[in-house]
Amino acid sequence: MLIELGGQQLDATDRCLVMGILNVATDSPVSDSVVPVGDAPRRAAELRRAGASIIDVGAQSTRTGAVEVAPDEEIARVGPVVESLVAEGHLVSVDTWTASVARAAVAAGAHLINDITGADPDTVTVAVETGTPIAIMHMRGRPQRHREADHDYDNVTAEVRSYLEQRAGEIKQAGAPDVWIDPGFQFGRGLEDNLRLLLDLPDLAALGYPVLISASRKGFLAELLGYGELRSHDAQARPGMLEATIAFNVLAAWLGAHVVRVHDVEEVSWALSVSGAARQLRRSVVSARAR
Repeated sequence: MLIELGGQQLDATDRCLVMGILNVATDSPVSDSVVPVGDAPRRAAELRRAGASIIDVGAQSTRTGAVEVAPDEEIARVGPVVESLVAEGHLVSVDTWTASVARAAVAAGAHLINDITGADPDTVTVAVETGTPIAIMHMRGRPQRHREADHDYDNVTAEVRSYLEQRAGEIKQAGAPDVWIDPGFQFGRGLEDNLRLLLDLPDLAALGYPVLISASRKGFLAELLGYGELRSHDAQARPGMLEATIAFNVLAAWLGAHVVRVHDVEEVSWALSVSGAARQLRRSVVSARAR
């Protein structure tokens, strides 16, 4: 798949792209990803050298119990960072679920709106009016309160795929230039639900939209490692979280994800170079057999 973003064409045919997380929030569960606003350009350059094709800038933590940041404060943190990174030639996405923040970030030069709520109508309006691609996610409940939502699904993969297909179609019809889809690992899911969504990535990719996943250092990975149910904040000190993040993202790339959003850019990028080479060879072998 070729992805158009910020006047560039990103090739995700065999290679899974890396989106590096740059937090200017104050209470992210992964404290190492948080930087002061003034230090953001240095950190972004670091992430790019490590292998990030896109820098995802956010100022509002999604974790349960996080302090809610007022839109004006979110804009004050995000706007200058986006502007400085775009001036340095980075492709930048803004991680927000607030339309006014999305509009300010796009005005500062952001190339992608990353809205985990599934795209509020006002946020869609920003994408349409400004001609900006938008990434949407499936989530029950609301950010910072998703643990309160009903976690029981008749068929989690069918619900997520159906929702994303319908919502992406609506947004395209409204006039957005491009829509990315994200199955929403961790958000209102049990452990098995997350694994089912992972295995469903080939069918999700078959919908024809760029597939973005964000599973980096999330609490369900700690549960996979045998630590029991932990919130993402409490999971970070557990041994194996980096390795679990790498493994999960490599599997996601192999199964069809086009972009992975991660904290540990360098380590994940090295691992994805291996899966990318295998994907390229697999495609060549399948093509040769078909002739």
